[in-house]
Amino acid sequence: MMNAGETYDIVHDLRAGLRSKTVLFLAPVDVPVGRIVYFYVSDLLQSDPQQKVVWLCLKTPSNKVLRMFQEYKYEIDPARIMFIDLLPAGTEPHDDILYFSSPSDHTKIASHVSQLFDKFPGSLLVIDSMTVLGTDNMQVVESFINFISTKVSEKNGSITAILGKDTLKVESEALIKSFFEIIVELTNIGEIHTEIGMKTLDARFQVEDGKLSFEYIQKKLKRGRLKILIVDDEPDISDLLRLSLSNQPYDFVVAYNGQQAIEATLRERPDLILLDIMMPDMDGYEVVEHLKQSATSANIPVIMISAKTAIEDKVRGMELGIDDYIAKPFDKREVNARIRMVMRRFGWIEEE
Repeated sequence: MMNAGETYDIVHDLRAGLRSKTVLFLAPVDVPVGRIVYFYVSDLLQSDPQQKVVWLCLKTPSNKVLRMFQEYKYEIDPARIMFIDLLPAGTEPHDDILYFSSPSDHTKIASHVSQLFDKFPGSLLVIDSMTVLGTDNMQVVESFINFISTKVSEKNGSITAILGKDTLKVESEALIKSFFEIIVELTNIGEIHTEIGMKTLDARFQVEDGKLSFEYIQKKLKRGRLKILIVDDEPDISDLLRLSLSNQPYDFVVAYNGQQAIEATLRERPDLILLDIMMPDMDGYEVVEHLKQSATSANIPVIMISAKTAIEDKVRGMELGIDDYIAKPFDKREVNARIRMVMRRFGWIEEE
């Protein structure tokens, strides 16, 4: 049972830190990120009787959005939510909803957003799926997001959006993330991580008796250099990783198969493991299963690096408890950025 006091404190921190900001909730496809966003919107509406919400329904229709609030038992006043929704063929439109014909109809959507923020300045714009936008031409999407962001900012509003992690190309995800001041990252093991100003928030969340609750994650701080175990059956890949990251505060240990990886983990106690999937005798998934069964290695973060890029492969790794996934061929900048992102969650502080 999570502590009610911690839940209150964390919700307060989220409300205070995210308000009036552009916020992206980033989560794997199997994480109930929608529930967190619905909770956040409900809490915001209850805490401020003047707050209004503009909800852009790119994925979930407006009638289902209202049903989800009821299902989650989150109190809202429907009159304070203005919907911009897709109008399916043969459907009778409602007078109180603005419609568009397709998620790619950026001009119509932008016009509706502009109209509502002119009428209701200071509103919160909720975009229920940036993933849908990311499938369009990215130059067009960039212009669209830039227009909306500028309009909302001019009207003293804020934005909360959802993006499925690793559902888009790396460059598309990076572009979308660049428009947001705060990234709230959720993991498949029920954790939430974000940086609000100078403060880092690391918490666990779960649903208890139909209610969402939170607790802080107590992390042991580690300073200085990291010991990283590289596991890949191709020596050229291991050498490339070591060479490309040689100017970073990392020390490397190398294993060339699954059994060596398990032995090296127990012997060297690395801070992080970079793990290939496709290896002879024991693949990366089996290695993770072995590591998670040992108290010595269960909490060591794992980033998989693999040429297997299907969603099913990523989800399988996440279900086993990996912390991130990088597709081959990789860019050294992305590898370094993901190492730092994962290790910050575990309390790593680089010494200057």
